[in-house]
Amino acid sequence: MSIGKRIARIFRSWRFRGNDVEDLKDKLDETYRTQTALLRQVRRGVADVATSRKRVELQLAALDQQAAQLDDAARQAVAHGNDDEARSVLTRKVTLEKAATDLKTRHADLKAEEDKLEATALKIEQEVEAFRVRKDTLAARHTAAAARAEINSATRGINSSVSDVGQAVESAERRTRELEATADAVDELVADGVISKPGESADEALRRQFDAALDSAEVDRQLEQISTPRKDDDGSDAIQR
Repeated sequence: MSIGKRIARIFRSWRFRGNDVEDLKDKLDETYRTQTALLRQVRRGVADVATSRKRVELQLAALDQQAAQLDDAARQAVAHGNDDEARSVLTRKVTLEKAATDLKTRHADLKAEEDKLEATALKIEQEVEAFRVRKDTLAARHTAAAARAEINSATRGINSSVSDVGQAVESAERRTRELEATADAVDELVADGVISKPGESADEALRRQFDAALDSAEVDRQLEQISTPRKDDDGSDAIQR
């Protein structure tokens, strides 16, 4: 993809952010309403043409019935030897037949117009339905994309919070270990008499330190005594029993 096309694609994506997306959805809804209104208008046109066609069919049926009656009247006049009456009746019949011919032409025109409008209505209906599907699909995709963006944003926020909390916990653990080490060292110094216990004077701490040193020296002496083999009177090592 060229740089120009990439830039154009970025601009197009910017055009449909925020309120622009809502404006686009409103325009799509308005277009759909316009199309459905046009479809209703076409269907009304089909219904009007169909009504006119049926009215013509009723007129044709009535003319056929009148023509048949005039034909019977003409036959009866001829049977009674009244040719003038028969000619007059047949003249009216011919006039009705001409009117019926005109109505049949009109009927054919209405039927053709009706078929054309029905085809147009079917095409518009298919286009409106296809547009509705695309519109609903676009709305669903936009909703899903917005939800995904919110989830990603929330996930990033959670990860950031977890990271911050983790760092805080690590810092607290490190500080706790330092405090524990300090406390242990202080306990050792207190035990050795290097520093005073709470409520203890400096002299008491020094005396306790001295006593601890004496105790340690005594422990070392006894350990050395135990470790050194005892000699018998003849100078040989005594066997411990």
